[in-house]
Amino acid sequence: MEERSGSFLPELPYTNRGVIRQKEELSALIDWCQITIKEVPLEAVIEDVLRIPLELMTVTGYEKGIAGHEVVAIFDNIKVLKPTGNAQYQGFQILMSGKGCRNYENFLQLNEETWFDFLNRVCQYHINFPRIDLAIDDRKPYLSIPDLIVRTKEGLLSTKLREIDFHDSGELKEEVFQSKGGSLYLGSSASNLRLVFYEKGYEQNKKYGTELDENWNRYELRFRQEMAVSVVQALLRYRDVAGLAMEVLNSKIRFLEKSTDSMTTRKRLYPTYQAWAELMKDIGKVKLTIQPQKKSLQKVWEWLEKYVDPSLKLFAEVGKIEQRDYIGNLVKNGEMNIT
Repeated sequence: MEERSGSFLPELPYTNRGVIRQKEELSALIDWCQITIKEVPLEAVIEDVLRIPLELMTVTGYEKGIAGHEVVAIFDNIKVLKPTGNAQYQGFQILMSGKGCRNYENFLQLNEETWFDFLNRVCQYHINFPRIDLAIDDRKPYLSIPDLIVRTKEGLLSTKLREIDFHDSGELKEEVFQSKGGSLYLGSSASNLRLVFYEKGYEQNKKYGTELDENWNRYELRFRQEMAVSVVQALLRYRDVAGLAMEVLNSKIRFLEKSTDSMTTRKRLYPTYQAWAELMKDIGKVKLTIQPQKKSLQKVWEWLEKYVDPSLKLFAEVGKIEQRDYIGNLVKNGEMNIT
């Protein structure tokens, strides 16, 4: 397996949820893992793919799951789902939320495996990754989420992610607003990449009543579809969750300072926000490439039968009346494109 020189994450046993060497206040983790696996029976998904003893999984009576799927087996927040309705295919979906990922790390440890062992094993099957999330926990913290929200509102942000949303709750103290749980969203919820910056300590306090940790931020990178596949490939090459997450973050956005030169109008010439520069010091940039997947002949044929066949029949009948070979001309003039 290719190792990246100058890795920011020491090789740790089992989960590889360590700290970045130069930045001891930062740690990284896989925080969502969603895998579609086809042509594998349920028992094999549980015992061979997940490597969870079958007797530990509760086989359900088909509970409601995510859109188009129902839960057929579950262990805490580790779920196996089956497609229903319009999402029909021969296979299952493995779904691990943040808590599910933490639960699964117990099985990784028992099996003396890492996330990379699991992902490498999964990739031996007929699979797809609808979604995978990487998360960076910042306990210094380097950034102020309310400050990032203000800068975003002022346009002091350079990114190709077009849809932006934010939420900032708090209270007034002596007529001064104090944030108590701000969140910044870059990219839409349906896009291949969405970045979320939020105050994790406040979130945990509100959700579970835990002791408030004001110095805990989380920066999430949510990847979907082709981008998720690309991230998994990169993880298997680099074997470095933190380094990859930081480099993707560094390549996708940059928070800015107002230029002291009034003649400077291009954002790429704006100076970098000092706190962002400190966070990204010594961090490189990685470009995630997306490879178009070639369509199998079977998939093309299924598409033709479902969407094109009725129209072809219509033109075949019209051709008989008009004495024109519509179908033959279509084939003769068509161009091959199998990507």
